[in-house]
Amino acid sequence: MTLDPTTATLLPLLSGFGYAVAAIILKRATEAGAGPWRIGFVVNMTMGALFQSFWFFDDGQGGAFTVIAVLQALTVGAIFFAGQYFTFLALSRGDVSVATPVLGAKVLFVAFLAALTMGQALTPAIWVATVMTCVAMVLLGGEWRADRERALRSLLYGGLAAFLFASSDILTQKWVGQLGMTHFAPLAFGSMLLYSWLLVPKFSAPLLALPRRTLLWTLAGGSLLWLQCLGMVLAISLAHEVTRTNILYNTRGLWSVVLVWVVGHWFGNVERSVGRAVMTRRLIGAAILLGAVFLVRR
Repeated sequence: MTLDPTTATLLPLLSGFGYAVAAIILKRATEAGAGPWRIGFVVNMTMGALFQSFWFFDDGQGGAFTVIAVLQALTVGAIFFAGQYFTFLALSRGDVSVATPVLGAKVLFVAFLAALTMGQALTPAIWVATVMTCVAMVLLGGEWRADRERALRSLLYGGLAAFLFASSDILTQKWVGQLGMTHFAPLAFGSMLLYSWLLVPKFSAPLLALPRRTLLWTLAGGSLLWLQCLGMVLAISLAHEVTRTNILYNTRGLWSVVLVWVVGHWFGNVERSVGRAVMTRRLIGAAILLGAVFLVRR
């Protein structure tokens, strides 16, 4: 099964929008005292549990459960979890304004990994769009006020997270055919139900100590992250164009600016109060990002 061109374009675009909404919701939960590790635990457990619904859509055409195929799925889950872990480190021990645009470098890692490991033919337009996307993510990242030590931590942890997420995308596209989507996804992402317990020792307080409203914000954010992750998994595994899919997905940076500016205050977000210079830089980044999307359109 392959996706038609329109669906292959809409899925990553909608996933990018979903990520931006989820980020605002989870930011609200963080400011309410949930902390990165408890949020990470709830989000990962929510995503892992929801992906188990794929078993109910098994069409009987999935591959056999060989040891190698199962290990491949569990490996992708471990890599994705590691990416989540370093994302939490980047946001909690560094500066968000540095870590967030660094995470956008995932698309560049995808382009290199696809060329090195899968022999994909990358057109000049794809390469130009990849570079444009990375430049746009830097400009969309906000203020760059950080001391050197915090900036280096942001760059290190954010870069590792971007590389790990790119690796999980590449391996998903490469290995998903062994089991089929309805077998691979619940195994890969379901493994986070186990891996997430590694975060428990890092909790600042028991999970049940979270206020009910904060827990609901976190669950809502986790559910949205699952939906956007589902869209990306489908796009990557069925469209077989991992680089183009990630470039379209990076419109999440544009959506983040728009949502923070228009409705962010509904969620207690005050980022729209930044100065004119920051907003101008973000608008330039948004324009470059739209140009990248235009280059890879069908």
